Amino acid sequence: MNVTYKREGSPWLLLVFTLPSSKASERVGIWRKLQKFGSIPLRNAGCVLPNNPVNQERFEWLATAIRSFKGEASILQIQAIDDLPPRVLQEQFRQARATDYEALIEEAKKLKPAAKGASGQIPRLRRRYEEIMAIDFFASPMRRKAEEALKRAEQPRVKVEKVRTETASKADYQNRVWMTRPRPGIDRVSSAWLITRFIDKDAEFIYVPFDEHEVRVFRTLEHE
Repeated sequence: MNVTYKREGSPWLLLVFTLPSSKASERVGIWRKLQKFGSIPLRNAGCVLPNNPVNQERFEWLATAIRSFKGEASILQIQAIDDLPPRVLQEQFRQARATDYEALIEEAKKLKPAAKGASGQIPRLRRRYEEIMAIDFFASPMRRKAEEALKRAEQPRVKVEKVRTETASKADYQNRVWMTRPRPGIDRVSSAWLITRFIDKDAEFIYVPFDEHEVRVFRTLEHE
């Protein structure tokens, strides 16, 4: 692996450092910061970030911390890596963030709104999403799925109660006279067909003008 670097227009930053073997806990702390900042390891050469002012400041802060632990640190501005084209390196960043998003999605799926403390978990997951998004330098496809999972978790889940339905008895509608208005249209003709087909094959139909129909209804109610 060969790298070249120049200060102007370099797309990548590379932090290389060493720490004394006695500084094990400090080394762990540095690696955790590197992960938090979204860097990815470049084999055994160091860690890489896209070159921008924020990342430059973060690497400089880490370099200062490493030197305070009696270690050595250098920040290189990398123009190109001969065996890692930019698209390959960008994909490595996307894959790293995809892993973060997938872990967040699993947490969101396991969240039960009715559980104790669930209301406090959603803001925590939202903050974690924003932290991941801040270091998602090349727009991982998993970002959209994580956002959707959070939105589903934020929506209150309404318990759907089963509606009790009653089934009419076919026997209650045998030997009936079915009454309607004269000159039935297609809808009432269809209704008559359904009645003879599925309810009563010997059903009787009468056609009564509206005013007489109204009188017949009242008379029927009076005799019931």
